[in-house]
Amino acid sequence: MGADEARAGETRTATTATATGEAATAPPRAGHGLGDRPNLDAGPLTSFGFAVRASIGRRPMRYLIARRLRGGSAETALFVLAPVTLAGTWVRISEDPARRVCDVRTFVPTMPRSVRVVERQVLGCLPLTEIGYLDLMAWRYPRLGAAPEDRDTDMSWSAWPDARACCYLGPASTPGLTVTEATDPRTGLVVARSVERRREPVRRWEIAEPGRPDSGGLPRRVRVSLPPSGRTTEFHRAGDPVTVPEDAFDHDPAHLRDHLERALTGQDG
Repeated sequence: MGADEARAGETRTATTATATGEAATAPPRAGHGLGDRPNLDAGPLTSFGFAVRASIGRRPMRYLIARRLRGGSAETALFVLAPVTLAGTWVRISEDPARRVCDVRTFVPTMPRSVRVVERQVLGCLPLTEIGYLDLMAWRYPRLGAAPEDRDTDMSWSAWPDARACCYLGPASTPGLTVTEATDPRTGLVVARSVERRREPVRRWEIAEPGRPDSGGLPRRVRVSLPPSGRTTEFHRAGDPVTVPEDAFDHDPAHLRDHLERALTGQDG
């Protein structure tokens, strides 16, 4: 994963918060300016989880993802089940777009405790994976530029060349970085994203296979590419999303993970 791996040690010792947010969640409040529909939506489900499989090189990867939408904010969690060297790793993201708050906290088993991800790393990935923090968020990261940049965008690399694309400057702590997001005008969902450094792409994400309409189009398959290395990884959702009790998110991550593993038995293959 290149630069993200090189910064893994820095992430382990980071203690500065990007911003603290409420752990509450649900369909977003109108007028927050970050998009009215949450990404990774599961249709009628407002508290749900699902399993994901991928292979990075020859390493099979297995993840569980859970999300609670309530009161205009979102709580999202990702748990790494495999490979064994990363098992026990987790990410939790709390978002309140009306207050322009997004808090990202992560834990790797080699850490003595969980840490908040510092702002300059939020545009990157969970260490030793190709899971981008931006890709897990329900809405656009609030510290990106408030308005799109007046510049040409090119999404021809994706399966969504006709989607509406907007380019945003990264926060002041990431000079030279921009994020371009393409939104499908039919669904209002972000379907492709490119992170660039001085106009050179460093990471691309896209929905390769949307899900069924009755599941809110929750992607069946997502593709991530790293243009500097030429590496591409596909993430496959295993099975349908399942309902998760809302109060499961009010406990520690181990409790939420145990609940997900039980609910998704047989789906994370």
